[in-house]
Order: sequence, then C-alpha cells, then structure tokens
Amino acid sequence: MAKKDKYLVGLDVGSTKTCALLAEIENQQVRFLALGAAESKGLRKGLIVNLDSTVSSIRRAVEEAESVANIPVEAATIGVAGSHVRGVNSRGGIPLGPRSRDIERDDVRRAIDAARNISLPADREVLHVLPHEFIVDAQDGIRDPVGMVGQRLEANVHIVTSSIAATQNLVTAANKAGILINDTVLEPLAAAEACLTQDERELGCCLLDIGGGTTELIVYGGGVVRHTGGVAIGGDHFTNDLAVGLRTPIPEAEKIKRHHGCAAASLLRQDNSIESPASAIVPHVRFFHACLRTLSNRARRNFWRSSRTICGAPASTLRSPRVLSWRAAVRA
Repeated sequence: MAKKDKYLVGLDVGSTKTCALLAEIENQQVRFLALGAAESKGLRKGLIVNLDSTVSSIRRAVEEAESVANIPVEAATIGVAGSHVRGVNSRGGIPLGPRSRDIERDDVRRAIDAARNISLPADREVLHVLPHEFIVDAQDGIRDPVGMVGQRLEANVHIVTSSIAATQNLVTAANKAGILINDTVLEPLAAAEACLTQDERELGCCLLDIGGGTTELIVYGGGVVRHTGGVAIGGDHFTNDLAVGLRTPIPEAEKIKRHHGCAAASLLRQDNSIESPASAIVPHVRFFHACLRTLSNRARRNFWRSSRTICGAPASTLRSPRVLSWRAAVRA
C-alpha cells in the first residue's frame, strides 16, 4: 500500500461548522488520528451562499487536523447533504440467454446499470445506487445471485440523486482550499454506518442526521436502504426559537440550548431556574427550566416533517418491515 493510501480524510462542510477527520488504515483497521473543526459561515440550509467563506472554513479545519496528526492532507472524501438530496426506487433487468446459465459478476453489474437507467432532470445527478434485492426468473429476495442459474436477472435498487450545482460547488470549494476530492458520500448514509447495528437495519429503522440548517433522514428495512430524504429544519431553528421566546441574543440562546436544552418535555423540572446574563440588547433574565419546552415543540415539528417525507414516499418504497425505531445523529 502506498504511503498516501494509508490515510483516510473525510470532510463535512455544514451550515454551522466544518469538520475534517483524519484516520490511518493499519492492519485492515481504521485508527483515528485527528479531528479539525472550524466555524462555517458560507452555507445556508446545506447550500453554499459564499464560496470564499466556505473555502476559508475548509482550510482552517484541514490545517487544524494536519497540525494535530503532523500529516499533510492532499485528498479527501466529502459529505453531501441538504434538502436537495432525494431518493427514488427503480427496477431493471437483463436477459441471460435462451437457455439457463450461471450468473456472473458482470451480469450483476449490467442488471444494476439497467435499473439505474432512469430519466433525470438536467440539473440532477446520481450520487449512489444502493441494491435492494435481485430477482432470478421470478424468484425474489436474493441478496447475491452470483453462481445461481437462470434465464433473466433483475435488480431492485435505491437511487440517491443530488443537485449538480450544489455538489459541484462543494467540490470547487474544497479544490480552492487545496484539497482534491476523491469521492462524494451521502452524509446520513455515512452516519448510519457509524450508528446503526445490523439488527436495527434488518428490523427497520429511521436515522435522522440533524445538522445546523437541515435534517437528513435515511430509512432501513430488511437490511437495505429503503428511503432517503431531507427537510430544511436544523439546530439553528431550535436556537432561533429560544432567542425569540426568551428575548435573548442568538449566541446566548445557543449556549442555553447546549447547556440546558432537552427535546423531551417530560424530563424538564418545573422548579429549576436558569439565568441568562444581561447584554446590550436585553437586561438580566431569569426563567424556569420549563420555558425550554419550546425545544420539545420544535423537536416534535421536526419529527413530524420527517415522518411526512416517509409517508409521502411511494408505497413500493416501504414494502419492507415497518420502521420500529428512530435514531438521531446530531451534528449541530
């Protein structure tokens, strides 16, 4: 293995912060080396609105990771997220010949290519093609058909698409920061690899990846991805609700959210008071913990909006077992 191939670098460019993670591949294991983070001001709801600010935040995050690990970063994999990401299920197949024969790996590839051959608007591109199952001569539920015998092979896949402009702007920002992008990955898919167990994927689980400006979701059932989507609600909305409800500045509301916030109203104590220091805008404020119930209301609205994206999916999308659990990966 070449020296440069020993290291893995991941970039997460979010609405509130940019992170660069550096890891080393050693004996077929991934070992964490460093994490760099920088404030991000160039994105809004997952979309770049100021390229120079985004480039600056990427550069600062990478430099911090480099200084900790003492390793130069030249290339990285970048995460893609935002409400522009959408998923759709598709099915396609190929004939194997007039007589039954063994299915080879190339046949599987051609069946997947046939399933991904869908019509897309000019401004969208395919980000991932995730196989569900294969069908050999009307026998469904097959995970790996290689070596089986049949006359026709079909594939059910989940296709994740994204905005070409949004993805290219992320790549351009990274390139201007001196980082070559090797690949792009859907952020909730990466979060699911880190958070979900195989049992959760088999039984049915929805993971919410809550960022600063958006929330992305991914639904598993039967061990495979059944649905992907996103809503334009994130951690910043929780902060803004607190700032308005408590009449306190945004930075102070962010501190209150991080130190005292709770999404479950049942866990809030009625008699526990919190003090907000005075500022040039508002005087010294003292309020009861129960006032933070606004966070619980916002969490319910976010959960409801996320549920609506699943309920609005085609019935064929959710033919798998029902969603039995919800998990949240918070990045805000």
